[in-house]
Amino acid sequence: MILVSRSEQKLSQLAREIAGISPGCSPVPYACDVSDKAKVLKMGNDILDRFGRVDVLVKNAGFAFFKSVKNLSIEEIESMTATNYYGMVYCTKVFLNSMLARRSGHIVNVASLAASFGVAGLAPYCASKFAMLGFSESLYHELAGTGVRVTVVSPIAVRTNFFDHESFGGRVPNYVGSALDPNSV
Repeated sequence: MILVSRSEQKLSQLAREIAGISPGCSPVPYACDVSDKAKVLKMGNDILDRFGRVDVLVKNAGFAFFKSVKNLSIEEIESMTATNYYGMVYCTKVFLNSMLARRSGHIVNVASLAASFGVAGLAPYCASKFAMLGFSESLYHELAGTGVRVTVVSPIAVRTNFFDHESFGGRVPNYVGSALDPNSV
């Protein structure tokens, strides 16, 4: 199991937690900002050189600023798109050819219920998840018969540190009536 995230400290902590509850599992933490194409290419090459393959690729990176479009800077919009959408594309591209060569693999993209409808205050986030959904559905059709599968997971709000950004004002916007516990997801 390889864990990828921007925060090396959080990755190391998570690797220890997983190893503690799953004897015999030795997760490998790899710090990488998925919004940076060059870093993703290096990460992918390092992982393929070390392990030879990736069987299941789960892409769950995502964040949002809770602001109206008029109050967002272009840079904030670009940063959400770079992580939430392009990061998913970069990770797919870096591992897809090795999966196709083996005729085996599973790509799992974690979108959001916000990939299905617009939400006030989350326009760029919704747009990035709409894009992820469209990309994933198209990829699913392109990969038919190759042995490589594609799944999109679109949970409703999940109570994670996603909502810790100051723009959320310490609250979880409740558009769907409830937020899921991360352990149940």
